[in-house]
Amino acid sequence: MLSQLAQTYAQAIYELAVQRKMLDAVQAQLELVTTAVAAHPDLRGFLEHPLVPPQAKKDTMTKIFAGELTDFVSNFLLLLIDKGRETILPAIVRQYVDIANKARNITVAEVITVKPLTPEQSRLLADKLSQVTGSRIVLKPAIDEQILGGVIVKLGGKLIDASLVRQLQSLKTVLAAREQTAV
Repeated sequence: MLSQLAQTYAQAIYELAVQRKMLDAVQAQLELVTTAVAAHPDLRGFLEHPLVPPQAKKDTMTKIFAGELTDFVSNFLLLLIDKGRETILPAIVRQYVDIANKARNITVAEVITVKPLTPEQSRLLADKLSQVTGSRIVLKPAIDEQILGGVIVKLGGKLIDASLVRQLQSLKTVLAAREQTAV
């Protein structure tokens, strides 16, 4: 139910942002708000507390983000508070980003490596993934030293595991199978 509600709000604000030619600005401002709220647990708790009056929440948000948000985004946040929907803002923003990326033909690829990729490696990987998917690729890097080497790519519900750990596991399986047939 909440995910459907978040989808409805996200679709509505997306359509209005397109009409106003503010797609990028709205996304940046929504992400600014959700990042700030997530980074400050006291603020998040204040906004999510059911006994805090809506007007107090609206006043607080207006003061915190004064000069940072367009009237369009500010009014959207105040509407969410009026409707008691401020707790689903992170889900709305995720849905909005997904809708906007789909419209822009952008695919986000989570790339897991042992150490950060160089700019050249990032460009080459994004180019290769773009050739495969037919869409523009935005890399979302993550570091995981447990993969030992190589890369893991999560892309549109698919997993490409070219990590050293996976290759060693495959080798172990092949060797174990050969050992079984040799006996």
